[in-house]
Amino acid sequence: MVQPSGILWVGPVGDIGGYGNASRNLLRALQHIELPLYVLNIGQIDAEIGEEDIDLLLNIMLSRRDLGDHPVLIIHSTPETFVGIKKDGFIKKIGITVFETDRIPLHWASMCNDMDEVWVPSQFNYRTFTESGVDPSKVHVIHYPIDVGQYVQPFDPYPFPSEVKSFKFLYTLAFDFRKGLDLLIPSYCEEFSNAEDVSLIVKIYVPGGISQESVSELVSSYIPDKENNPHIHFILEKTPRKDLLSLYSSSSCYVSTERACGWGMPQIEMMAMGKPVISVNWGGGTEFMNDKNAFLIEPEPELEWVNSELQRARPVHYFRHKWAKVSKQNVMKTMREAFENHKKREEIALQAKLDIANKFSTQMIAEQIKARLFV
Repeated sequence: MVQPSGILWVGPVGDIGGYGNASRNLLRALQHIELPLYVLNIGQIDAEIGEEDIDLLLNIMLSRRDLGDHPVLIIHSTPETFVGIKKDGFIKKIGITVFETDRIPLHWASMCNDMDEVWVPSQFNYRTFTESGVDPSKVHVIHYPIDVGQYVQPFDPYPFPSEVKSFKFLYTLAFDFRKGLDLLIPSYCEEFSNAEDVSLIVKIYVPGGISQESVSELVSSYIPDKENNPHIHFILEKTPRKDLLSLYSSSSCYVSTERACGWGMPQIEMMAMGKPVISVNWGGGTEFMNDKNAFLIEPEPELEWVNSELQRARPVHYFRHKWAKVSKQNVMKTMREAFENHKKREEIALQAKLDIANKFSTQMIAEQIKARLFV
């Protein structure tokens, strides 16, 4: 095969969400490979991503380096983007994408098969993509990396209100029905009481087109109507990257009840920081989480239908899909263990920090990428 002379990267690199965050880490990995790189950004560059990430993108986007006679095209986005980009003149066309349920949307298979290769971050997605009609010879597992150095430094304390208690469970999410707040909040309220020194911190990114008031009203409706509910603190305002890392560092334990998770960027970030993490034992996150480096919420043996509201609102992507069925009892049991077992928290957090640094750093993933580009 002709060796690549440069890379054109296409995708939402400046987005605050999952694709943007993963893109910037992948671009950092590519900097370890000596190939000219140019980025075509889809969308805006969100100020919330922070100065370090903005500088990274501007340095790449303004470089205008010659990609040579044998460039590679890499598109990191949903497969709908794969078909909208002109692909002439590239020696290899690679799509990078991810999905979180037990299958991919029906129309994605043909879009993926139109590429020379499709990179997914986990064995979970290797199965869901190939079982949904994507040619197995095209699908390769390339992990999402993490810039470990960002997380092993001192951070300023987060300015919590005075009513926030000593032990802080943290969940950060872009509001969506699959994130499981309807599971987490009742489980937490049933397991703990206001007599205990514990708070649940819920940081919600509110998507455009939805008001903070409507989101606040909905998530508040998940709080049981009973006495002695434990303390909950919601953060709905925009949070710059610097403040988000401070929030991570100032929290005691991360918790996610996301029933369908394509990867789990907050989980891997908290693990890199040396923080204990609670997450559901299903989906893409099982690529880097296990019972030695995380508190795992065991799902039921059988899957369940995706939330009906999500199927109704986004049928093209979620109609007749399934995800993990998770009981309140298992959420409650796992949160209680993480709260009370200080020794296990320390052991899990230390193992997590080591595992992420040793297996998912930008340098490690650069080697995976290089092996595919120069195959």
